[in-house]
Amino acid sequence: MPDETLKRVLVAGATGYLGKFAVQAYKQAGYHVRVLTRSEERLHEAGPFTAPALSKADYDEVFVGEITKPETLTGMLDDIDVVFSCVGISRQRDGLTFEQVDYQCNKNLIDLCEQSTVKRFTYVSMQGAENIMQLAITQAHEKVVDALKASSIDYRIVRPCGYFSDMGAIYDMAKSGRAFLVGPGNNKMNPIHGRDLAKACVEITEGDELQAEVGGPDIMTQREAVEMCFEVVGKPAKIHAIPMWLAWGVVKFIRLLSNQFGDLAEFIVTAGEIDGVGPKRGTTSLRSYFENLHAGKTDA
Repeated sequence: MPDETLKRVLVAGATGYLGKFAVQAYKQAGYHVRVLTRSEERLHEAGPFTAPALSKADYDEVFVGEITKPETLTGMLDDIDVVFSCVGISRQRDGLTFEQVDYQCNKNLIDLCEQSTVKRFTYVSMQGAENIMQLAITQAHEKVVDALKASSIDYRIVRPCGYFSDMGAIYDMAKSGRAFLVGPGNNKMNPIHGRDLAKACVEITEGDELQAEVGGPDIMTQREAVEMCFEVVGKPAKIHAIPMWLAWGVVKFIRLLSNQFGDLAEFIVTAGEIDGVGPKRGTTSLRSYFENLHAGKTDA
């Protein structure tokens, strides 16, 4: 059971990859879980790359509202002790920017918390932000961190080293028989399974550490991850490295068409140049994740 002063949690971002696991993790840890969503039906749909379909046993209440419209959130925080937010752009196609979603939506939550009895706000940012502050996504995340630090709310910041859901894109490429890397793929990483990360988020919520980096059990290069995935799918490794000069040229072209997708492309290319390694807190191996994807298992 959680600390007796932290009994009721609101989960924002509950229809995303991490959010679905977070709902389950807080419930399993003994919290009363209220979920913020625009659509309750989406909670019950399985997400990509093994994100689970939630059942009504995974949460206690649903609050239907739009985080971009604070006027729809009246009463959302009544009797809530903790707000957990992993709200952010992942695969959205609605033209919104990182500033509008990753920052402003979370700032709306923080403002509402300051008018409520919420005791703690746990926010999921990113590992290594200090090395990539030129990126729009990083700037948006860290503006949220700064807003929390400037607020009257007790806060916890979780900094994952990458998600297994992102590794799902590697599986899709390997399954098709051909994979592409941005650059040589020699940068190191230890991404973490959503279930492991959600469990860590609960632990960090209840702990004393204000900020914590969270990684999976396997440290490897991007190229090694791709090679391993080809082994799992049983196909010869056909890997094509896109030169960085070409990748950056593509980013510039995409930005001419769409700032939003230009920002996403810049993040992807930058991730191909830097390491993303942090403390090993997850236990699920990347190989087992690929094997479960290949076996067609869900919620695995």
